[in-house]
Amino acid sequence: MNQATYITEAKRVSILIVNFNGALFLNDCLNSLRKITWPNYEIIVVDNASTDDSLKIIQQFPEVKLIQNNKNAGFAGGNNLGLRHCNGDFILLLNSDTRVTPGFLEPLCEYFQNHKYVGIIQAKMTLPRQHGRLDACGSFITPFGFLYHYGILKPDGPQYNKDYPVFSAKGACLMFRKELINYVGGFLFKDEYFCYYEETDFCIRAWIAGWETHFVHKSRIEHLQAATTEKTHGQEFMLAHYLSNQTLSLLSNLQWRSIFIIFPFYSLIFISGLLVSLLTMKYSLFKSFVSAVIRFIKNMNSIKRSRKIMKQIRKVNDRQIFTKTMKWPGLNYFLLSFKGDLDKYIDRF
Repeated sequence: MNQATYITEAKRVSILIVNFNGALFLNDCLNSLRKITWPNYEIIVVDNASTDDSLKIIQQFPEVKLIQNNKNAGFAGGNNLGLRHCNGDFILLLNSDTRVTPGFLEPLCEYFQNHKYVGIIQAKMTLPRQHGRLDACGSFITPFGFLYHYGILKPDGPQYNKDYPVFSAKGACLMFRKELINYVGGFLFKDEYFCYYEETDFCIRAWIAGWETHFVHKSRIEHLQAATTEKTHGQEFMLAHYLSNQTLSLLSNLQWRSIFIIFPFYSLIFISGLLVSLLTMKYSLFKSFVSAVIRFIKNMNSIKRSRKIMKQIRKVNDRQIFTKTMKWPGLNYFLLSFKGDLDKYIDRF
């Protein structure tokens, strides 16, 4: 296929950005999008009731379709609202604290065209505030149920310059086929998740429905990690949502055989983290674990409803999924993660 034919047949990409008080970074993000070379795209920004100068900045970009939410519905609710306004064949979820490179869309769109069985892909993200080290190059599931964020805080290198299947893609730069929604239960994210782990839940449902999630190394962007949610609500809020959503998602999506194998270890690590945080007087961390338990109890009624949906859409079993997406990074990974020293961990694969 020559370049002229390829451009003529270029699929439409809907770039969907959810913003909440991201004025400090939004201008750079939208300016970088003006330089992209893909010929067929639209930009939709959902503003989650920001109280800073976000709206003034967005108004300086008339090409942007602005959707104003009347509340902060989180990353989950904001993207669900924005999806209804997307007209593209491919939907790209992009954080407002990112800066893209001009040609970043081409490798993503070409990958979809060449891999018909792949439904979700993630670009490679570097962290300017971490001296150009990598953000997670996709995540694998471990035998304990927790995620192994591959490549995070590592210098870029040959082992990350390849494409491969992952259990979960990171929502800061995640592209999916719009048609995928029809296969994964008819919805993108669960509103009750609000933020954190919602993209992993989406990827799990895609795997169950027979689609794959891949990391695509040739597409590159910068991720500034502004973390507006953490700044607004605090780290305790962030971790509590992550842990409770992770527990809800695993119990909602995995087959019972997988749950019986994984959850004794998962629960042991969870309880160990709670007790160690208490004994070491890390009270903020301890509160996060307690809040996660409370939040899980409040939302556990959704598990039965979700499992019914999973039974209807399931095309492959968990063992087939784990064969491609499960890795064991060693106990040292979890210990360093608990201490906040993941930059010292060396990826084995």
